[in-house]
Amino acid sequence: MEKSKYTKRVFAVLLSVLLLAGSVGAGIAVKAASANETAVYNFLKTEMGLNTAAACGVLANIYNESEFDPHCYGDGGSSYGICQWHAARFYSLMAFCESNGYDYTTITGQLYYLKYELETEFPSLNKRLHSVSNTAEGAYEAGYYWCYIFEVPANYKNVSVVRGNLAVSAYWPVYSAAPEPTTYPEPTTVAGGSAVSASGNFVGFTATTQIFTRFIDMLRTIIGALQNMMTEYKRSLHA
Repeated sequence: MEKSKYTKRVFAVLLSVLLLAGSVGAGIAVKAASANETAVYNFLKTEMGLNTAAACGVLANIYNESEFDPHCYGDGGSSYGICQWHAARFYSLMAFCESNGYDYTTITGQLYYLKYELETEFPSLNKRLHSVSNTAEGAYEAGYYWCYIFEVPANYKNVSVVRGNLAVSAYWPVYSAAPEPTTYPEPTTVAGGSAVSASGNFVGFTATTQIFTRFIDMLRTIIGALQNMMTEYKRSLHA
């Protein structure tokens, strides 16, 4: 009995530390949020009409797929872009962009294809995203189902839980407190791929900041996984 009480106390302390670390890590990382991440969020809100929670769920997935890099290749070159469109979906991305006057290698072209694909190929997911509550629970639901239905990575059942948790621990605390965007300013690039705003102001990173931000993002993922493990452990204590 005493051992059980002690175990529960240890669990409570550990979970508190994890939640605090997640909040602090998210708070630090948002100061160095990439221009691409901001562009994706603004698009999800203003062009697709998602609430903040749903947008956070999508962000958690896109980060894991590509770290918001529109030039990212995967699966030996058969997957591409921010959502790692694979094989036939990669070709569909290129065809859509060519038919609609977009460059498939850009954030903008890929985001408009994402919107088109979601509305035409995944209408039930689109409906679910537009109906989630604008809460932490809604962010989890959006992150989970986007992974489970739209991305479908290897081991997707477990990965969906991790990404749902990441939406809650890393993105929801940041964007739920942020001002509502009103427009989608298309990002541009300069030599070397550094992002600039539409007005030409530099909004990229130094190399040091990039490394630090990647570390924080990695920490986000680890914290999400540990939180899931702690949740399962807590359930086992009550079994």
